[in-house]
Amino acid sequence: MDGRSARVVWSGLLLLVAVAGCGGGGGEGAGAGGTVVVGVANDFSGFNPVTNSSIDTDQVIKYGLFTPLVRYDEELSPEPYLAESWELHGDTAITFTLRDDVRWHDGEPVTAEDVKFTFDMAKTPETGSLIGSAYLASVERAEVRDPRTITFTFSEPHAQAVEDFWWAPVPKHLLEGTAPAQLKNAPYNRRPVGSGPFRLREWRANDRVVLERNDDFPAALGGPPAAARIVFRIVPEPATLLTELVTGGIHVDIPVQPDQTGRIEESGDLSLYSFGGTKLFYLGWNNQRAPFDDAAVRRAMTHAIDRQEIIDAQLEGYGALATSTIPPWHPYHPDVQPLAHDPERARRLLDGAGWRDRDGDGVRENDAGRPLAFTLLTAQDPLKTAVAQVVQNQLAEVGARTEIQVLEFQAMLAQHKSRDFDAVLSNWVLDNFQMASAPQSLFHSSQADVEQSANRSGVRSERLDRLIERGAAATSADEARAAWREFTQALQEEQPFTFMFWVDELAASGSAVGGVRMDQRGEFVSLAEWSVQ
Repeated sequence: MDGRSARVVWSGLLLLVAVAGCGGGGGEGAGAGGTVVVGVANDFSGFNPVTNSSIDTDQVIKYGLFTPLVRYDEELSPEPYLAESWELHGDTAITFTLRDDVRWHDGEPVTAEDVKFTFDMAKTPETGSLIGSAYLASVERAEVRDPRTITFTFSEPHAQAVEDFWWAPVPKHLLEGTAPAQLKNAPYNRRPVGSGPFRLREWRANDRVVLERNDDFPAALGGPPAAARIVFRIVPEPATLLTELVTGGIHVDIPVQPDQTGRIEESGDLSLYSFGGTKLFYLGWNNQRAPFDDAAVRRAMTHAIDRQEIIDAQLEGYGALATSTIPPWHPYHPDVQPLAHDPERARRLLDGAGWRDRDGDGVRENDAGRPLAFTLLTAQDPLKTAVAQVVQNQLAEVGARTEIQVLEFQAMLAQHKSRDFDAVLSNWVLDNFQMASAPQSLFHSSQADVEQSANRSGVRSERLDRLIERGAAATSADEARAAWREFTQALQEEQPFTFMFWVDELAASGSAVGGVRMDQRGEFVSLAEWSVQ
């Protein structure tokens, strides 16, 4: 099975189609649309758009509980949402005009004052907001013109000026008394008053989250939603989730594991969904520590690893080779070929870099007698440990000895952040489609010595810096594409990471639920259209 039978191309996105027909499943709940029950593996974090850093929680925030200023269409272009229009003032500022019919769930109108309050909180360092530190890094200040109009001024020209605002405001009248440092733990986060198509009705930790329909959500924005309620049931075990789907205990299963897809495809009662995801697996080399301070050695490591074999064996084909932080489905993805699996090329590169097997033990040494040996750090996770073992075996074939160190996730993350590692196998998530901010945070020299920055591999390259700055300053799509193509070509030569693969997202549903669409914008992009038939 090639793992790709469920994909079709439509309007530039990989949207999802059923690979099986209709079948069982039942509905419960009062009102038209009934209650849709969704099985998920993990509980959510606090539903505060300003402090949240979980991609799964972010989807419920954006598509369920709140109303972002803009959203993305099927072509991944920004379109109006809470903001009914915007005007760019050259490359220095942008003015948004808000809709006048969106209200907080307590009945108060959503105004420009709420938007400015949210911006100010996000930009305050004590808040610790991903929105403020990443998406709004080039936005200097906000000015309210009137209750429906707000202007943002940029500190520098940059690409994706409109895309910076795919975030949802929070209510000033409920949070203005909260200190920025306390916002992450505010009671509001578990009992949010939002502005979206659903209200939060109940949250039982590690058990369930219940949303109920907001009948006052504007029709112009697709309201009111189809379902009377959405119930998220937290079920950590993948096998249990699938059993619940088969027996009708849940209507939607997120996520499905690759080794479960065959059962779903063979069923006449279930539908399988697959789309290119935002999770990138990578090998991060410590660029400041030998032997990975040499680009030739880093390239050799990449040539030695058969990444396509890993995709086929570990992901059942549900993945794609990676070349950078730009996924293959994105409009900015450059047509740059990844470094090929070529063990002989890897051996020649290592020979040229001075690493040879001088004593016949199968492990290369440099001229000082130091073996080509290192520790590969990773987290406790079945996929990561399986991939690490494949990497270990394949690198041994070219004369590199790898010791695998598996730690609990938080311990692994702490060691990674401390820069105390040789190499790390981890994953990174592209959030908000921020093409410009990701290279800046991961690879720019200015971040190499910043404590707790994302440039944990200590990447320092004037060439990469120049290309990152060019891409970030691009103000047209064509200019941005050209810059990121050249940047990706440079990455192939310097290989600060071995970009392994992008993991496809997998989900399944029973035929009792309708209106389900999923794509790169997230599994819940059509949440307001879901209903029990």
